[in-house]
Amino acid sequence: MFLEPARQIAGSLSFPGDKSISHRLVLISLMLEGSLELANLSDCVDVATSLRLVKKLGVEVLRDKKAVRLRNSQQAVTDFSMPVELDCGNSGTTARLLAGILAGRPGEYILTGDTSLSRRPMLRVVEPLRQMGAEIECSDAGTLPIRISGRQNLTSKTFFNHHSSAQVKSALMLAGLHAAGCTVVEEPFASRDHTERLLEFLGAGITRDDRKICLNGPFKPAGDFSFAIPGDVSSAAFFAVAAAIFPGSCVELKNILLNPCRTAFFNVLKKMGTGISFSEQTITKKEPAGTATITGGVLHGVEILPAEIPSLIDELPALAVAMAFADGPSEVTGASELRRKESDRIGILVSQLQKTGVKCQELSDGFRIEGRSRLTGVTEVDPADDHRLAMAFAILARRSEKGLFIKNPDCVKISFPNFFSHLQSCIRS
Repeated sequence: MFLEPARQIAGSLSFPGDKSISHRLVLISLMLEGSLELANLSDCVDVATSLRLVKKLGVEVLRDKKAVRLRNSQQAVTDFSMPVELDCGNSGTTARLLAGILAGRPGEYILTGDTSLSRRPMLRVVEPLRQMGAEIECSDAGTLPIRISGRQNLTSKTFFNHHSSAQVKSALMLAGLHAAGCTVVEEPFASRDHTERLLEFLGAGITRDDRKICLNGPFKPAGDFSFAIPGDVSSAAFFAVAAAIFPGSCVELKNILLNPCRTAFFNVLKKMGTGISFSEQTITKKEPAGTATITGGVLHGVEILPAEIPSLIDELPALAVAMAFADGPSEVTGASELRRKESDRIGILVSQLQKTGVKCQELSDGFRIEGRSRLTGVTEVDPADDHRLAMAFAILARRSEKGLFIKNPDCVKISFPNFFSHLQSCIRS
């Protein structure tokens, strides 16, 4: 795809439901005796994968123009005596959270995935689940496939979540619903807390103290619930950056998730000199939401430290684009987890930015970008089938002088199928 440069960014945008919350609501339906009515469920490929798998495991999935309805019952929770293969596609959230859920559900299961997902680390979930008494194993390389012999009674334990991984924490808490006593997860830096908020909404006993979470089990959620999912803030981040890099631009990001564990990128953009204001703020089933208005100005270099990384890990590719047009150098450290995403996001981000003329360098756990970039040539950038890199490069192209080619732009469907139409709607050339 060739993307031409733009003069300005302007408009008012709404977004599909937050991907992280959508995943968790869909997957928790496997443990709920009752139903969930979900408005504004994410339409991305990864969430569709979670929907397909819960349906395969007995959850009734109904759709209409307003909502997706998921219904489970004791009768739907079937013991599978033969191994059930569950293809998680490209979705690490699906694979890791399912591992926690199925560890306490009778049956034999095999979790698989595509080539990219099959390279991602799974021991960080498998080993603590074993400590809880789960019969679970993965490949010798610590990757998919994961084989699970589910059992109903697990043992509560205390864990230290070394990587501050929200997926690991969520898997352990979901397994903890099958364990008597208090399952405790501590972490060095606070990670996104959607699972805790969702379980509280469903009635589970959870206490939180700084970076320590305790879930009292066993607990079986039951009842009929509805949930209107706020717009995906990680998708909105690309449009916030698009406005930020064009002085005088203004975009309104409507009804997006404003969970403090997910909005640190706004703080970074503010430090860099972007105008940001919030309005129409509400609390939707324990998740804050509202409208953000972004105005572009002169950007300054910024330093992002390790403690900030868990709350903006998915937004770093977008922020790298803002750093490219700052009036001074920027640096990111403590982000080695980027190397274990759908791609090595550090290596590919830096190599492709360099191709366009951005002066930057790769660090072992991050990157440094010099700023004051001028993209004077036309080149092709390759996001390596990574959706967030593809969206970052699309924003970069709009601030180039002659445009850029992007290889395999369809990979954005993993998280935001309508990204390019949204982007085109706010381009002013």
